[in-house]
Amino acid sequence: MHNDIIAKLTKWMTDFIEVPNPKLGDWAPCPYARQARVNNNISIKFATISELTQAIHESVDLLASKEVVVVCFDHNNINPVELQEYVEGMNKTLIPANYVILEDHPWTPEYINGVCMNFGHCGLLVIQKLDKLNMASKQLREKGYYNLWSKEDLDSVVSWRYK
Repeated sequence: MHNDIIAKLTKWMTDFIEVPNPKLGDWAPCPYARQARVNNNISIKFATISELTQAIHESVDLLASKEVVVVCFDHNNINPVELQEYVEGMNKTLIPANYVILEDHPWTPEYINGVCMNFGHCGLLVIQKLDKLNMASKQLREKGYYNLWSKEDLDSVVSWRYK
């Protein structure tokens, strides 16, 4: 099961996340993903819903040596609203410590300029250092990465992290 998810996640990254998309102004959905993957700076973990908090704390420790930790979980065991509320609560304690969680639930499609950004095979928590993520976002903004994004999309994905 875990090997299947890792294979699907890697394929999603190499076939979608890392590939320039004309609907995104010829930007890859995540311009930094390929370098992080190739340099082995992404750690993938698995957790049940009841293990998420422990997995997040372990992930924070992993960020001393990795750029990103992705925690995969069975999305059938938590609805999107509960996941969002859980992540918002965790971020209230993590953001002051310079960490942030971004969530992906297959039942909550996220579209940027008509492009569905979701993984779709399981739930994901993407954990990163906040200052590094915000610096990367600032650099991308200056280069025009967000030019085709709506204000709503920017607020939902990026702007809230600066508050």
